[in-house]
Amino acid sequence: MRMLKISMMVAALLFALPVAAQYSTQDEPVSFILTPSYPRPYQSVTVSPRSSLIDLTASTVTISVNGVAVQKGTGTQAATVTVGGVGETTKITVSVKGPDGKTYTTRTSVRPADVSLVVEPNTTVHPLYQGLPLVASEGSVRLVAIADLRTSINKPIDPSTLVYQWKLGSKILTSASGIGRSVLVATAPIRYRDADITLTVSTPDSGIVAEAKTRISPVDPLVRIYSFDPLLGPDYDHAIGASFSLLTTEASFRAVPYFFAAPPTIEW
Repeated sequence: MRMLKISMMVAALLFALPVAAQYSTQDEPVSFILTPSYPRPYQSVTVSPRSSLIDLTASTVTISVNGVAVQKGTGTQAATVTVGGVGETTKITVSVKGPDGKTYTTRTSVRPADVSLVVEPNTTVHPLYQGLPLVASEGSVRLVAIADLRTSINKPIDPSTLVYQWKLGSKILTSASGIGRSVLVATAPIRYRDADITLTVSTPDSGIVAEAKTRISPVDPLVRIYSFDPLLGPDYDHAIGASFSLLTTEASFRAVPYFFAAPPTIEW
């Protein structure tokens, strides 16, 4: 994959694929895997019991959410749990009554956070173009992170105090990451070479974490021709096709290059 060229920001601007995480320590006989590990608000997550010391197939396994049992059985059968909104705490507990009659318990609290990525390609379009332009091959792209992380009392955390870690594929972009680094300016790859960008946003103590992912995919540039009226200006609503009927003695046209990294030279 072609590497992105990272441009350093002069000042910090204020402004997912899921990964499994195992909530346990090495000396705990019972653990569970929560997928995705960084759930979004109101997202369904999977709780999968695990143990390397206890035979779960010969045990009674109970999965509880906020003190209410949602699944009881044997083995490593997973349960689906829906978490709350941003900042709302969901308590998940896994209890195992082993063949020896002893009960082993592990628990965690999940507090969903949210982060969105806005991709802003800097490519050529006409001045009245609605919406964002598409990504140009080796063109400049600006990615803006909008994070919503909250405290245990549901108070929004200042985005400028959060830690932003940007990754290209599996490589951490160290020079572009850090506290308040919510904006990434980069050069897109060449055509047919996509770039996967992953952003992880967390509090300095990593107590609250959110993740987002996007793919940068350049497109082929194109040119459209529009009729140009001396009084009304260009008719950007109707591009001229393969043929044009000349109804008067003369006509004017305007050519618009779309999705070029820089304004190209136009020759008629």
